[in-house]
Amino acid sequence: MTGFIHSIETMGLLDGPGARTVFFLQGCPLKCAYCHNPDSQPLRSATAHEMSPGELLAYVQRQRSYYQEDGGVTFSGGEPLLQGAFLLDCLKLLKENGVNTAVDTSGFGDRRYLRDILSYTDTLLLDVKAFDADSFRELTGGDFSNYLRFLDTLRTCGFQGQVWLRHVMVPGLSDSEAAMDALVDLAAPLGFLVDRIDILPYHELGLPKYRQLGLPYRLEGVPPMDRERARELERYANKRYLGRLPHDTRALNPFTAGQAPKKEPRTTMPTAAPGNFRADSAAPSPYIKEGIDLRKLPLLRHLSVSEFDELAHSVAVRKVKKGEFIFRSGDPAEVLYIVCEGQFKILTHTPDGREQIMYIYNPGDFVGGLNLLKSHSYLYFGQALEDGVICTMDKPFFDRTCLNNPVILRQILEKSYDRIRWAEELVTRLSSSNAGLKVAELLLRMGDRYGSPSPEGTRIDLSLNREELGSYAGLTRETITRKLGEFKELGYVDYTSNRYIVIKDEQALRAYVIGS
Repeated sequence: MTGFIHSIETMGLLDGPGARTVFFLQGCPLKCAYCHNPDSQPLRSATAHEMSPGELLAYVQRQRSYYQEDGGVTFSGGEPLLQGAFLLDCLKLLKENGVNTAVDTSGFGDRRYLRDILSYTDTLLLDVKAFDADSFRELTGGDFSNYLRFLDTLRTCGFQGQVWLRHVMVPGLSDSEAAMDALVDLAAPLGFLVDRIDILPYHELGLPKYRQLGLPYRLEGVPPMDRERARELERYANKRYLGRLPHDTRALNPFTAGQAPKKEPRTTMPTAAPGNFRADSAAPSPYIKEGIDLRKLPLLRHLSVSEFDELAHSVAVRKVKKGEFIFRSGDPAEVLYIVCEGQFKILTHTPDGREQIMYIYNPGDFVGGLNLLKSHSYLYFGQALEDGVICTMDKPFFDRTCLNNPVILRQILEKSYDRIRWAEELVTRLSSSNAGLKVAELLLRMGDRYGSPSPEGTRIDLSLNREELGSYAGLTRETITRKLGEFKELGYVDYTSNRYIVIKDEQALRAYVIGS
């Protein structure tokens, strides 16, 4: 398969997080009055060139050193969804190779691939052309109902990425607070998915291309948008979005062409910040407990605002001390636990009384979902590895809300599958009598799950002491200390304290496992 590429931009800084390679795909079904690349509208063009997903990946690999932590690849256009099959293959290949992805779209294209495309997209740059059917048709020549269907799909498909709303502001068309209110009303059902609203000031840089191609320019004589005024309205729109979410996103249904969404009571909505669940400010809010903003917890991100209002009165957030038990084997499963800060270990005891750690839970992880579904008691212990904060959701709220939310149920099933695979690996590891194999496999698994890149290698930050690390591997403290020392002498790992381990030679560790 090949796709048609209009052009490529390296080191793009405005089309998604960080530094990015931007592939502008050929073809667009819309005819926007302010389009500054009219030559990108036809699907076939003498100036476009073909590229396969493999060739695209090879190009990206040469650019990866510039991406650093946040950067990646953005597909823009034209309209990238128009080449849906090619876009999907490219996104799959990039994600398989650990590349962050973004798609800049107006929502028009081949709907057969839409849900799969969204599942491989980290950031969706969603163009908001106009806010009602007549204006949309006049500005783009497109059908507003198709755009509304795209918004509905985005809202209900379980999209796990973030949305950046983008609107080109044209003087005399949308340069007003009333227009920004209409933008916010249109986007409000997306709720917690929206991370930011960007206003792009209209400019005349595309005018020479129209003259060169002999095409009429519908905005001839319209002056460029004042940038300071655009920034002012951008701040206004972001502020209004935070304060004008619908009361219940599932009850509100503005997805009818030409129908204006109704105004709803005010609330607040911060952007999601995975891994950091602290409140952004000290402002009082029923959603903030013990300094933790409940709306940032990944499991709860797709609750409606009305459900959050109920949640705020149905959950407890509490601090826990290192060594404190959260639950014990035999306790009834009456609540779901969500880790907000700190690390927790899930453990059991072997027949000879030794502790065996089964899982390590990090911020954002949760435990008890399947237990609540089946009303089963816990078979293991949950204990804090360090001072932390947990959130507990009671079973009545879980049954009323989460059981009816397919996105939350999917997260529970995915997490359960992940833990089953980890348990299978644990059984395989513990069945071996080779201490070196146990340690090497444990380090590799922890590096895959908890490691972060560093100049020296993959760094694993630990809340485990050597005894607990040995418990995780099924070894005594003395044995794991000895094997880590041997691996350090061989240059496989390095450490200067009990707080972290750096995997310096992952290939050697994997060869050790295979050889054992």
